[in-house]
Amino acid sequence: MTNLFKDRPRWLKIGLVLLGLMLVAALVLPYFFDADRYRPAIASAIEDATGRKVTIGKIRARLLPTPGFSVDGFWLANPPGFPDGDVLAVKTLRGSLTWGAIFGGELKLTSVELVKPRLVLLEDDRGRTNYSFDTPPITTKGNAAPAADDASSFQLSAVENVELSDAEIVLGRVARGRAPVTTLRAQNLDATLRDVALSPLRLKQWKSEVPLNGVKLELEAWKEPFEFRSGELQLDRGKLSAEFRGRMGKAAELEGNLNLADVERGVPVFELRASQLDVDQFLAAQSESTAGAAHVARKSELVAQGRLKADRIRWQSYQGNNATAEVRIFTDRVELWPVQLQSYGGTIQVSARTDRSQSPERFSANIQIRGLDLAGFAAADPSTRGKISGTGELDLQLVGSLSPAWMQALSGSGNFTIRDGRLPGINLGDAMQSVAGALGVGKAFGGDTPFRSIAGDLNIAARRVASRQIHLDSPQGTVDLQGSFGLDGTLDYNGEVTLVPGAAGSAQTPADAITGILGAVLKKNVTRASVPISIGGTFSVPKVRPGRGQPRFETSAPQQTGSTQQQQPAKKPSIFDIFKKP
Repeated sequence: MTNLFKDRPRWLKIGLVLLGLMLVAALVLPYFFDADRYRPAIASAIEDATGRKVTIGKIRARLLPTPGFSVDGFWLANPPGFPDGDVLAVKTLRGSLTWGAIFGGELKLTSVELVKPRLVLLEDDRGRTNYSFDTPPITTKGNAAPAADDASSFQLSAVENVELSDAEIVLGRVARGRAPVTTLRAQNLDATLRDVALSPLRLKQWKSEVPLNGVKLELEAWKEPFEFRSGELQLDRGKLSAEFRGRMGKAAELEGNLNLADVERGVPVFELRASQLDVDQFLAAQSESTAGAAHVARKSELVAQGRLKADRIRWQSYQGNNATAEVRIFTDRVELWPVQLQSYGGTIQVSARTDRSQSPERFSANIQIRGLDLAGFAAADPSTRGKISGTGELDLQLVGSLSPAWMQALSGSGNFTIRDGRLPGINLGDAMQSVAGALGVGKAFGGDTPFRSIAGDLNIAARRVASRQIHLDSPQGTVDLQGSFGLDGTLDYNGEVTLVPGAAGSAQTPADAITGILGAVLKKNVTRASVPISIGGTFSVPKVRPGRGQPRFETSAPQQTGSTQQQQPAKKPSIFDIFKKP
């Protein structure tokens, strides 16, 4: 090795010695160079550029592998009028400088690394934000002003690269006199920003690729975070785009995309897709009422819009398929227009809106159902299986509250129609038995009841669904009811059943049998029999009983022969006529 060194040219020997001395100096000089003396100048420059109070921890210098520094903490405060706190807090900040700064040139940043940065972006009830840098510069009072040369040698212009490690971003709103309310929190972010123009701030010049795997996204009123499993977010020339997959608690596995044409003035457009959405898990993951939260009154502006898709939807024991929804998110409301899905042979369409300016949050919805197979729908729940069949239609308007007490706050109105079905549970056979029992004649008539249609109105309030008029049209007669059922499944109806015998020559029905028995007792032709009934119990165990009042009958005299006999008008007997002697 010694011989090899001796054989080298003199100039190379001198160069190697100088290089060694420079390496030693680069390692040793930072320990003797007090970089921390630039701290007031740097803080003052940032305060002048941002108009915010700045706190900087101890600064240490380095020369290798490139000139640079490290800072033990950095804090950029909120502007006046906002709660105490920081818009940006960084645990450790590392920067690299140009070599020209070492030889008396301009002090210019080439790269910055932020370790555990926390960015908190707030908006108040007057539309002001803590991240707009149009605030007048802060004047330092009671502190020694930095030397002019020191302050002028540092400037914020542009940084080639900004590295974010384990970053956290928080979005929130604040009302005067109240603590901030977090609406979104993103954690575990790692990103590299390139061409970061700071003075002036030019976001459209920035470029970045952000891996989303492992990132957690917390949303207001949602107990569990959205966890990204894969994906990437890209920022290029003012356009932002993302493709991702993730999990929303136990409610759904989602994949989707997001696009923003202009990061400064654009509206994000997104699409979310799920193979299956569990509505029960979705509702269970909702946070409790935010009645005491600050609701910021703001101008209504579109924040984002998109499309939702789910191949299957499950709610309790019920299912739907091919669900889609158009979503528009405003500063003061969320609109779904419309939600469409297929379920039990029919279609369901819902348009809904939530009002975020109220506490707890209110909603309104219009529901339309067409062609629903009620036999299949009822079979999904053991308590209603086999209780009804037919094809159902529904039009309903709802208003309510997004809170745990949503049942109490729910109200609405609408109407329904069911066609061409059967009622095995609540049937006219029970009503006929009530007639026979009231008269003391006849026997029990069982079996279900076919019907041509059931139609009625609905009015929802105080946890019950009431109807002023429900009409059933059956080949065996008609039923007219009024009353209500509870959201707990209880029944409370009163009304009247009218039995009509069939035409001559047709197959005999239970109505023919009972009117025939009545005709024999009354010695009249019974053309119509009406009896009051009441329906109680529950959907799973309905109970049909005689109602208040007396049965009514329409009769006609037996047909007489001879053209000279004048027919007398039929008299409507009462139930007491049965006990009169002939």
